[in-house]
Amino acid sequence: MNISGLVCPITKRPLTALSGDHLAVADGTISYPVKDDIPILLGPEAVTEQAPWSRNLRAPQYDEAYKEMEFYNLAGYEHAKQIRETGSLDTSDSAALRHLGSIAKLSEAERGPFPDSDLWYCETIDVAAERDCYRHIGSVRGKRVIQIGGKGSVAVLLLLAGAAESILLTPMHGEASVANALASLLGLEDRLRCIVGIAEEIPIEDSYLDVCYVGGCVHHMRTEIAFLEIARILKPGGKFAAIEPWRAPGYTWGTKIFGKREPNAYCSPLDKARVSPIFRAFSNAECIQHGTLTRYPSIVAQKAGIVLSVPQATWVADIDDAICNCIPFARKLGSGVALLATK
Repeated sequence: MNISGLVCPITKRPLTALSGDHLAVADGTISYPVKDDIPILLGPEAVTEQAPWSRNLRAPQYDEAYKEMEFYNLAGYEHAKQIRETGSLDTSDSAALRHLGSIAKLSEAERGPFPDSDLWYCETIDVAAERDCYRHIGSVRGKRVIQIGGKGSVAVLLLLAGAAESILLTPMHGEASVANALASLLGLEDRLRCIVGIAEEIPIEDSYLDVCYVGGCVHHMRTEIAFLEIARILKPGGKFAAIEPWRAPGYTWGTKIFGKREPNAYCSPLDKARVSPIFRAFSNAECIQHGTLTRYPSIVAQKAGIVLSVPQATWVADIDDAICNCIPFARKLGSGVALLATK
């Protein structure tokens, strides 16, 4: 198990292998369990007598993760099992995983360079924000990258794009298991590492990574802490990019009538106040909104089973942006956003 760059999420002291199932700081006073070669680097999981030490699972940085852990772990284990048993992503219920499987079947020449080739994109609702993010990240060839949150589809995608090492950080061991199954299926397990942890307490040493990507998880974070942590682990000049929902006018009534895109009690779109810490954490940052006219209708259509192809969704998004660019303040009403920053 590769543990280079790993630190205690609370003290930020380097970790070493204590035994086959634990990692510890050098003097052994703090250790963390390892399950299926995945380090569980959550503060409350530490084995230590060191005081003071937070064990409060209702603390804001832990509350959501621990309340949802059982559900997402069980779902993840089942998903990982399906990947291992079928040996294919073609029939996955996840569009992102089906897209990853289709990309993996192509030669490097057929894929085209990342991010210039349109074949790398898989979003439909938020394809414009996805394009912003990938263009901001730029080439990842030979770089160290991290995906925070999710099942690791982008972490693995960036390996196919040439990243030297990719890390998935997620509070859900089940999601990490999916990422490991994906990497094993595609022959990339030697370059992917999965860690159980949270963005508010990232268990990675300072300036270790070149790129950080988040897909729809920033709005679950305490951004005043998470943005500083993300900036800390990036090298000078490192890139951060995230696709997120935005609390646009009409959100409250729209969700009452049509429901949320995902029925998650913790899903609360970003607003200016929650994004503002990014401008203090990074030397350069911007927030680009999309989907003023079409994002909500697209979500409703998708709920009704009408799903556009990526090229069709790109055309719709570009028309939406072009019209709103001609109307003062219209882009500021978009309900999807790309957060882009450079350290």
